[in-house]
Amino acid sequence: MPNKHPLMKLSHDEEVFLRHWMYDEFHYREGLGPAKRLQIQHRAVPADLAILIAATLPDPSDQETAGFGPPPSEAPAWPWSEESLRSRVADARAALTGQKV
Repeated sequence: MPNKHPLMKLSHDEEVFLRHWMYDEFHYREGLGPAKRLQIQHRAVPADLAILIAATLPDPSDQETAGFGPPPSEAPAWPWSEESLRSRVADARAALTGQKV
Protein backbone atom coordinates (compact mmCIF):
# COMPACT_ATOMS: atom_id res chain seq x y z
CA MET A 1 0.00 0.00 0.00
CA PRO A 2 1.57 3.30 -1.06
CA ASN A 3 2.35 5.96 1.51
CA LYS A 4 -0.42 8.57 1.42
CA HIS A 5 1.68 11.18 3.22
CA PRO A 6 3.74 13.77 1.35
CA LEU A 7 7.30 12.64 0.78
CA MET A 8 10.07 14.30 2.70
CA LYS A 9 12.54 16.12 0.44
CA LEU A 10 16.24 15.30 0.52
CA SER A 11 19.17 17.51 -0.33
CA HIS A 12 21.30 16.33 -3.23
CA ASP A 13 24.05 15.13 -0.87
CA GLU A 14 21.53 13.26 1.30
CA GLU A 15 20.06 11.50 -1.71
CA VAL A 16 23.47 10.50 -3.09
CA PHE A 17 24.54 9.18 0.31
CA LEU A 18 21.32 7.21 0.95
CA ARG A 19 21.31 5.67 -2.53
CA HIS A 20 24.93 4.57 -1.99
CA TRP A 21 23.99 3.25 1.44
CA MET A 22 21.13 1.17 0.03
CA TYR A 23 23.51 -0.23 -2.58
CA ASP A 24 26.12 -1.01 0.11
CA GLU A 25 23.53 -2.73 2.31
CA PHE A 26 22.28 -4.81 -0.59
CA HIS A 27 25.86 -5.83 -1.46
CA TYR A 28 27.09 -6.37 2.12
CA ARG A 29 28.64 -9.77 1.26
CA GLU A 30 31.08 -7.97 -1.03
CA GLY A 31 32.49 -5.99 1.90
CA LEU A 32 32.01 -2.52 3.29
CA GLY A 33 31.14 0.04 0.68
CA PRO A 34 31.94 3.74 0.98
CA ALA A 35 28.58 4.79 2.40
CA LYS A 36 28.56 1.96 4.94
CA ARG A 37 32.06 3.01 6.05
CA LEU A 38 30.82 6.58 6.55
CA GLN A 39 27.82 5.33 8.52
CA ILE A 40 30.09 3.36 10.85
CA GLN A 41 32.63 6.20 11.12
CA HIS A 42 29.87 8.61 12.20
CA ARG A 43 28.28 6.01 14.48
CA ALA A 44 24.91 6.41 12.80
CA VAL A 45 22.21 3.88 13.60
CA PRO A 46 21.20 1.95 10.46
CA ALA A 47 17.53 2.11 11.51
CA ASP A 48 17.71 5.92 11.44
CA LEU A 49 18.94 5.83 7.85
CA ALA A 50 16.17 3.36 7.02
CA ILE A 51 13.59 5.80 8.45
CA LEU A 52 14.95 8.53 6.18
CA ILE A 53 14.66 6.18 3.21
CA ALA A 54 11.11 5.18 4.14
CA ALA A 55 10.07 8.85 4.33
CA THR A 56 11.69 9.82 1.05
CA LEU A 57 11.61 6.69 -1.10
CA PRO A 58 8.71 4.61 0.27
CA ASP A 59 8.18 2.37 -2.77
CA PRO A 60 9.98 -0.95 -2.15
CA SER A 61 10.61 -1.37 -5.89
CA ASP A 62 12.49 1.97 -5.94
CA GLN A 63 14.54 0.82 -2.96
CA GLU A 64 15.26 -2.48 -4.70
CA THR A 65 16.39 -0.63 -7.83
CA ALA A 66 18.79 1.44 -5.71
CA GLY A 67 20.05 -1.75 -4.07
CA PHE A 68 20.69 -3.59 -7.32
CA GLY A 69 22.54 -0.57 -8.64
CA PRO A 70 24.53 0.70 -10.12
CA PRO A 71 25.33 3.13 -7.31
CA PRO A 72 25.39 6.85 -8.08
CA SER A 73 28.49 7.86 -10.02
CA GLU A 74 29.16 10.62 -7.51
CA ALA A 75 31.09 9.49 -4.41
CA PRO A 76 29.09 9.60 -1.17
CA ALA A 77 29.87 12.25 1.42
CA TRP A 78 28.47 12.34 4.95
CA PRO A 79 25.74 15.00 4.68
CA TRP A 80 24.82 15.55 8.34
CA SER A 81 26.16 16.83 11.60
CA GLU A 82 25.12 14.80 14.64
CA GLU A 83 22.37 17.30 15.43
CA SER A 84 21.14 17.65 11.85
CA LEU A 85 20.81 13.87 11.51
CA ARG A 86 18.68 13.75 14.68
CA SER A 87 16.54 16.57 13.29
CA ARG A 88 16.13 14.90 9.88
CA VAL A 89 15.19 11.57 11.48
CA ALA A 90 12.59 13.37 13.63
CA ASP A 91 11.23 15.04 10.47
CA ALA A 92 11.10 11.66 8.73
CA ARG A 93 9.20 10.08 11.63
CA ALA A 94 6.74 12.96 11.56
CA ALA A 95 6.30 12.62 7.80
CA LEU A 96 5.65 8.89 8.12
CA THR A 97 2.97 9.46 10.76
CA GLY A 98 1.31 12.28 8.82
CA GLN A 99 2.33 15.04 11.22
CA LYS A 100 3.34 18.45 9.96
CA VAL A 101 7.09 18.80 9.51
